[in-house]
Amino acid sequence: MFTCNTILAVLDPTSDVQIALNRAYFIAQKTKASIIALSCIYDKSFEMAAVLSSDERFNMKQGMLNHAKMKNDGLYHDKYPGVDIKYVYKWHKKLHEAVIESSIENACDLVIKSTKKHGFLSKSIFTPNDWHILRNSEVNVMLVKDHDWPNKAKVLASVGVSAKDETHMSLSDKVVATASEVSLSTNANLHLANSYAGAPVHIAVEVPNFSPDVYNESVLQRHKTKLKEYATQYSLDDSFVHVEEGLPEDIVPQLCKDLDIDLLVIGSVGRRGMSAAILGNTAEMIIDSVECDTLVIKP
Repeated sequence: MFTCNTILAVLDPTSDVQIALNRAYFIAQKTKASIIALSCIYDKSFEMAAVLSSDERFNMKQGMLNHAKMKNDGLYHDKYPGVDIKYVYKWHKKLHEAVIESSIENACDLVIKSTKKHGFLSKSIFTPNDWHILRNSEVNVMLVKDHDWPNKAKVLASVGVSAKDETHMSLSDKVVATASEVSLSTNANLHLANSYAGAPVHIAVEVPNFSPDVYNESVLQRHKTKLKEYATQYSLDDSFVHVEEGLPEDIVPQLCKDLDIDLLVIGSVGRRGMSAAILGNTAEMIIDSVECDTLVIKP
């Protein structure tokens, strides 16, 4: 499941500390993968250079690309020994499109990008590059934050067990399998998490002889049974299995905080268009609420 032959690390031109490249290097050392380090270059002044000839415009663009290359050579030369790293420079106005194109062109298995918490307006009105990449990438995406993984890191797999369709059910299996392989390759401890919705209050009022306590206990046991099957399959102790009542966008971030998780592994089918703007994606709400790295598994 966690096939890592080629990793695409998205460089941040505004920072000398490349969080995505550092994490890609850490994973590549464990998995023997090679790295494509992508620098997306663009300058708005290029749009206002209409008075220049085509040769002058080409030279202007080439000069910017060469400047980025010289800067990277000075900063990162010999900094990442033992791993095959290819630096790629792409002139593109839209970062997310450059990332998707590069991941396809280089047959990458994983995209790694640094991220930070977005403000309310950027989440609700303007969709950040992170969300575009998550929704459109055909391969798994890891969004990383500025922290190092300790020895015996903690990996949490967020598992859904209530799905009825084949896509979501197989995605849950893939999430747990991938999280297990990541844990094994990085010598980390694997935890499983699941949440369930309790009995709606109005049902207790409208339906005679309905017992919320009996209903909740039945749902809880069904969810625990499913996670126990995963735990048995991957040889996990019961103390590494967590089932809580509530919404996943509330429960998963709280578990990440309480357990001091280093990597959250979560599946995302990913809505697009108007439904994404109005309804949002549960995975995206969770990602924006956690302080740890997040590995998003695509179906």
